[in-house]
Amino acid sequence: MKFSSLTNRVGGDGADAWDIHYAAVERQRKGDDIIILSIGQEMGEATPKLIIDAAVRSLDNNRHHYSEIGGEPDLKQLIADRYTKLLNRPISTANVAVMSGAQNALFATSLCTLEAGDEVVIVEPYYATYPATFSVGGAKVVTVSTLPEHDFLPSIDDIAQKLTGKTRAIVINSPHNPSGMVYPTELLIQLVEICKSEKIWLISDEVYAFFVEPGAFCSPAALPGAFEHCITVSSISKSHRMTGWRVGWVVASEPVIERIFNLSVCMSYGLPMFTQDATCAALTVAAQFETSVRLQINRKRQRVISNLSQIERVVIRGSQVGMFVTVDIRQLPISASDFAWRLLDEYDVAVLPCSAFGPSGNGIFRLNIGESDESLQAACERIRQLAAKL
Repeated sequence: MKFSSLTNRVGGDGADAWDIHYAAVERQRKGDDIIILSIGQEMGEATPKLIIDAAVRSLDNNRHHYSEIGGEPDLKQLIADRYTKLLNRPISTANVAVMSGAQNALFATSLCTLEAGDEVVIVEPYYATYPATFSVGGAKVVTVSTLPEHDFLPSIDDIAQKLTGKTRAIVINSPHNPSGMVYPTELLIQLVEICKSEKIWLISDEVYAFFVEPGAFCSPAALPGAFEHCITVSSISKSHRMTGWRVGWVVASEPVIERIFNLSVCMSYGLPMFTQDATCAALTVAAQFETSVRLQINRKRQRVISNLSQIERVVIRGSQVGMFVTVDIRQLPISASDFAWRLLDEYDVAVLPCSAFGPSGNGIFRLNIGESDESLQAACERIRQLAAKL
């Protein structure tokens, strides 16, 4: 029997990157005491009660029927208000599409902007699903390599050299997963100028933006003349401990939102009303709760960096903000993938090797810092023990 070529494009290294995580989850399910640091969430934390209560009230009020396909009006207004402040320009509900998480938002954006024969530029190391997400419609993914020594920050010249007459979009992720690097404003200005000149899209994944101190983050869509070229994607997952609620969004010009709406009719036909009502409650207290999460994660980051920095031949790269600390083990006589599997098999700790994030991730692994202080301390000690063996 024959399968579509799409199924091949969405498989491969990006999908295989999660094998170690799935193995760790399976062992934990069977009762093994595994410290899982391979996925970006606060494992021991619950969604705030006021958000859960909002979902329960919504269900009690029979808010469990078909919803508006592009998002419930109240939620779209709250997102529009949020981006009016962030971008310092009027954003209306016509500029907002509510999606099933940022991953779904990126997938829909790809299908609406890229097709066979097009090229799309992404920067290494990239989030593991990016190659599949941006090639799903048949476009060719063109990668820009970066150096750990530069904290994986690309140069504008390296990006510009990858552009051809077939380029239709540049994808950026800032704050960056896995490195925690934040794109400086000057680089964003240069990227916007390129996109304006070449008449191409700048797709900006900003899931971790709330981790940056208020006023210190620049979204490229906020720059002069940029909005018509920018497609901004984010979600509620990390900022409000709502990874499993699957609510994200796209903010863009009306023509983009109209096409995403048409795609959503065929793909999801709207999200549950009660999850959207819960997200409304989350965004109503956004600043207060985001500050709490940011401070807690920042404290854990500094503690993990302090512990890992004491290990010989191990170097911390980037790790400015976000859910991860990025660890360079190229001085050890082992690949990051083999190190990660040995760490799981021998020490019951799951981290994610970055080799599936593009060649720039070779010799690097990332670990989630959302676990308890006790688990993070134990994980750092076990990483030290394995490194000492090698």
